Amino acid sequence: MRFLSLIRQALDGLTEFIGRGAALLVIPLALAMVYEVLARYIFGKPTFWAFELGFMLMGVHFLLAGPLTLKRNHHVRIDLIYARFPTRGRAALDLALLLTLVLPAVWLIIERYGAFAWRAFETGERSGQSAWNPQIWPFRFLIVAAFCLLFLQIVATCIRCIEALAGRRDYPEG
Repeated sequence: MRFLSLIRQALDGLTEFIGRGAALLVIPLALAMVYEVLARYIFGKPTFWAFELGFMLMGVHFLLAGPLTLKRNHHVRIDLIYARFPTRGRAALDLALLLTLVLPAVWLIIERYGAFAWRAFETGERSGQSAWNPQIWPFRFLIVAAFCLLFLQIVATCIRCIEALAGRRDYPEG
């Protein structure tokens, strides 16, 4: 059990580290949007790249927030029934749902979207959304990386559930 606890702590630490770094994506996002507003409305010269860069940064920022949200147990939950369960009941329900529904779904997304990202890399696909028209594979690989981090955080959360079921750890409130 100690080994599982060490794995969970390492995965939680990785999620925290990447989540804090992802929070910094707000800075270039804000700068790009401010620049676009100034260029468009003050100088009358809109950019070709600001909207698309903002779109990509916001997408990655949002996806990288998912694992951190799961780690901190801050996701949205309808808890009409869930909140009435005892600690071990919540842990058992979470473990069952994570293993049977969420983990397979995330794995499928990683597998399918990973192939999609790889094809974009092989073909040199471009976004086609603006005159900037950047290659799209780096953005798609970041999406796959975000889902890989979510997968790892789900594993850490499953370990947390197992620890709670074994009575070795307090389980977070719903």
